[in-house]
Amino acid sequence: MSIETVFFDGKISMAHLTQGRKTLLAFAGMSVLLTACGGGSSGDAGSTPAQGAQSSTSATSLVQSSTAAVPSAAPTESTASTVSTAPAASTDTSTANAASATPAAPAASTTQETQTTQPTQATAASAPAPTTTAAAAGNTTNTSAGTSQQLADAVVTGPDSPTGQNPDNFTLTFKDEFDTDLDSKRWRTDRTDTWSSIKNYAVENGTLKIWPQRGNDGAFFNRTIDTEGRFTQQYGYFEIEAKLPKGKGAWPAFWLFNQFGERRPEIDIMEAYPGGLEPWSRMGADGVPVATMYAPVAWTDSTSRAGYAKVETPDLSADFHRYGLKWEPNRQTFYFDGREVFTLDVSMSDPMYIILDLWFGSASGTPDDSTPTGPGNSYEIKYVKAWQFK
Repeated sequence: MSIETVFFDGKISMAHLTQGRKTLLAFAGMSVLLTACGGGSSGDAGSTPAQGAQSSTSATSLVQSSTAAVPSAAPTESTASTVSTAPAASTDTSTANAASATPAAPAASTTQETQTTQPTQATAASAPAPTTTAAAAGNTTNTSAGTSQQLADAVVTGPDSPTGQNPDNFTLTFKDEFDTDLDSKRWRTDRTDTWSSIKNYAVENGTLKIWPQRGNDGAFFNRTIDTEGRFTQQYGYFEIEAKLPKGKGAWPAFWLFNQFGERRPEIDIMEAYPGGLEPWSRMGADGVPVATMYAPVAWTDSTSRAGYAKVETPDLSADFHRYGLKWEPNRQTFYFDGREVFTLDVSMSDPMYIILDLWFGSASGTPDDSTPTGPGNSYEIKYVKAWQFK
């Protein structure tokens, strides 16, 4: 287990967050991040022993599932699947980020078998569907490459409509298109793991940028921006349009989270590992690795992963893409550029808040001098939106 120190400015509390691969402790303004390492092989989204929730997964499938190793993580037991959207290698993800509560004891794990099905087409028929492979619990998979679904092909019914969805079914409840600086009534920005005042985020030219940066001690530090205490929602549709950073160690994510005593429900809409081993990434033309896969993951509790998928993509640092979630009482459906890539039948009813973060480590490795720093290599977000079902 590796240990890095995290500081939450101005929050004098005692908190403990366990999320798959990460455990965050906050105490009197200081937190300690424990990242589980070892005990596994490359490719699993999550790392601590997890209890498989009573759920089933369905996803697009044109290939047979195959197991792969887990990158720097302890094994987990839950459903897995892989989606292919472009000629790129696959990738693996896990949970990330920050909050508060008390430790949750690991639960006994269970193994689930999953099956593959054809998905619903949420986008124009001109582009071939992505492929998803479901695997037995605890395993990771690779898939054959398909054709990328471009934003231009997605069914967008209006500027404030969920991509690929019927706008008559939704009411907009949250929108930030970053045409002004971050509003403290919407976003909490003081969560970072450095004592310094170094700021590695900004709103520029209509986007929110979060970039890799070294602290005063020379080490890369994590940045978390969230709506805790400002906005939570139960069910609905959640979406961002974003371009991801590249480089070893970078770990961008978009997810929903909350804590209720010892329970920590979590839905990871997108987690990517630009510095991960193939199929998580490939080497770019400039010699810097880029993400070619991301993972949606659902946790009913910190040690109970309900299921996850690995979505194979084009270079996620080259263009903006839309990452979406339709969260229903007994089902979660994940979308990439308006196309369904993963469906998970699981009941999750707790309201959750929105998190955007750029962390470092896990399957993406350790950042080093080859990792580009500064605004030119940002996790760049055009908008964050949420809708409630009518």
